[in-house]
Amino acid sequence: MSSLPKQFVQTLRDVHKDKADEWLRDFDKLINDCEKRWQIKIMTPFDLSFNFVAPAIRKDGTEVVIKLVIPGDEFESEVDALTLFNGNGIVKIIDVDIARGILILERLIPGKTLASLENEEEAAQTASQVMKKLWIHAPTHSTNIPTTKHMEKKLLNISKRNTEGLGPITKEILQEAVNTYITMNAMPDKPYLLHGDLHHYNILMAAREPWLAIDPKGLIGDREYDVIQYLLNKLPNGDSTHVIEKRIDIFVKELNLDKKRMLSWGFAHSVLATCWTVQEDGSYSEPFFDAIHVFRSLKQR
Repeated sequence: MSSLPKQFVQTLRDVHKDKADEWLRDFDKLINDCEKRWQIKIMTPFDLSFNFVAPAIRKDGTEVVIKLVIPGDEFESEVDALTLFNGNGIVKIIDVDIARGILILERLIPGKTLASLENEEEAAQTASQVMKKLWIHAPTHSTNIPTTKHMEKKLLNISKRNTEGLGPITKEILQEAVNTYITMNAMPDKPYLLHGDLHHYNILMAAREPWLAIDPKGLIGDREYDVIQYLLNKLPNGDSTHVIEKRIDIFVKELNLDKKRMLSWGFAHSVLATCWTVQEDGSYSEPFFDAIHVFRSLKQR
């Protein structure tokens, strides 16, 4: 544990409270157990945010990736999604221990992110090809994967706790976004299994396919919902209307999506995404907040 970055440790404690301290206490043992069980040598981790993720080398010299998380609903949803996607457009599972929060994954090499592409149109075209391979009809059997109704409830809870608004978001915008979620969830298109967090940094250059997705959260809902996180990422400073609209037009054309549905989901989710970024000092994600008004204005045209 002594080698883990302080910010990563603090993030774990902020998110998982007492569970984090227990997990961190046993972290060195967890590493040792994994190395013995899978006959691997765990290397220096990648940049850490919410989970421990590191490359590892097997006895035969092949490279894999190990992901260690504090077990919970999100991890189970991720494993279910990866299992159902079955490597189509996404990284493959090699092994998993759900109870201990361990995932062994194929390593994607060279592993450059889609954010490394400077051409905006090429990046969106590439993302659309990954989405084509990835999305499948939602499973009919019960899974641990939440639906977009779950996102609606998250925003509704935020609205109830912040009756006068939150940060830069007024109570009127909050309510409008809640109403949009309710309306959209009441008239769903055919539900699909979605990635749930598909953006430039979760699409990597690989060998098995030119590009593959990583780190799915797992979500069931409209395909239009799954492109919103991409639309919100890697935006230019200042007015992002042109970039967002260009991306939307590419996705509509390449994936046969409904532009009106995309704009409605874009407005609702960008409100939720902005809420998640509001800090105690009043700071928040300005690109996410600006996108609220971009989606609104495009929808009103």
